Amino acid sequence: MQLEEVIAKRVARLSYESIDADLVHVLKRNIMDSYAAICGSLMDKVMLTNFDRLVSGFPSGSDLDVWGIQKRGSFIDAIFMNAILARRSDLLSTYLSENAMGGAHPSDNVALALTLADWRKMSGKELLSTIYTAFYLSAAFATHYNPEPAKYDHDATATFYTALIIGKALGLTEEQLVRVQCIAGMFGIDINQAAVGQMTDWKHCTYASCALRGFQSVKLAISGFQAPPAIYEGLAGVNQFFPHSAVIFDPPPDLTRIIFKRWPALVFCQTPIDVTMDISPKIKDKNTIQSILVKTYEVAFRNGALPTAYHPISRAGRTHSIPYCVATALLKPVKYEDFDEPHASDGVLNQLMAKVKVVEDPEIDKDYPAKSKCVITATLTDGSTVQAERDYSKGDPNDPLSDKEIEEKLSDYFFFATSKAKQYEIIERLWNLEKEPSMDWLVAPLKRRLI
Repeated sequence: MQLEEVIAKRVARLSYESIDADLVHVLKRNIMDSYAAICGSLMDKVMLTNFDRLVSGFPSGSDLDVWGIQKRGSFIDAIFMNAILARRSDLLSTYLSENAMGGAHPSDNVALALTLADWRKMSGKELLSTIYTAFYLSAAFATHYNPEPAKYDHDATATFYTALIIGKALGLTEEQLVRVQCIAGMFGIDINQAAVGQMTDWKHCTYASCALRGFQSVKLAISGFQAPPAIYEGLAGVNQFFPHSAVIFDPPPDLTRIIFKRWPALVFCQTPIDVTMDISPKIKDKNTIQSILVKTYEVAFRNGALPTAYHPISRAGRTHSIPYCVATALLKPVKYEDFDEPHASDGVLNQLMAKVKVVEDPEIDKDYPAKSKCVITATLTDGSTVQAERDYSKGDPNDPLSDKEIEEKLSDYFFFATSKAKQYEIIERLWNLEKEPSMDWLVAPLKRRLI
């Protein structure tokens, strides 16, 4: 049996009834956390203005609501734009596979699932089932594949699983679920250029571009278009290009491994920010800082401390820069707006960033991925030092955010709610999602015009 057939059979069997009660609660925590990330992204008026231009300049249809601009766009445009909102704030969750193969952002899928729920008029149970399928697949693909060593984006496999998520939501047969994967593979695979060199804000669009192609693959599969078989294991299939493990579903992915973010930045910046927040109160006068040494592991160094991280030119570049995040956290608790102008041009911030040196520590590297350790030492002008370290970021399963902290995160970023009472109402309904007959109440706030 070809891999695409194995995957299609597993996807066809996933349902709300296959989710145990503990996992239902895990999924609700993830939905609430991801909703907070979407709300955080809606603070970005520049991006929403781009959405408005896309819908207004190319009126190819009015099929689905685009969030934040109170306009409707074509299916393909709306899916693309709404999916960006799951990532733009960089508050999205992260899954790092236990076998150290790869990683994914499961909460990328929540915006897609909510868009599908609005379109297909899903109930709460149907939304939970869709998100379960999405999280299961994104984690399984991350456990099976690692595109980055071959210079593909870590989201490269999302083209396949977004096609499966959308296809399952539309009720495709197993045969059609096989076909959508094969068609998706022929749309091309994301290269990693968005994450290397000077990072631009396209980094926030990589998953969304996969969802766009996933939707198109479903349309073509439903219409009867054929595609070559063996899209993974063929002579020119994906397995020829991506490092991969022997099995994809055995054991099933452990969704309790998902890391929640406290700060709107790259997952590998989370522990450095936490450690910096521990150090900052101990240094009353930041002008006395002579140097800041950050010791971390290879994956964090590679993703957040290459030379361009010391001179980021975009929001995405700053959220993915350990030096920028550490310098910001020395001055204040990190907020969404700290990664945009005028904060990025602040002289004090840039002077501090110039004093930061990030190094890969072989001893720390030995503990990854079991730990996401970071050690920071600030040396002051009088020769004294201030040091702190953590093994995990706050939000890691080893130091998890409580349900209350996730509620507070949503409340903090749900700035456009009509009242505190409305925030609390939505939070309460999210905890009882399986009882809801529709998702109108959850999606409606996202449709408001915020520019």
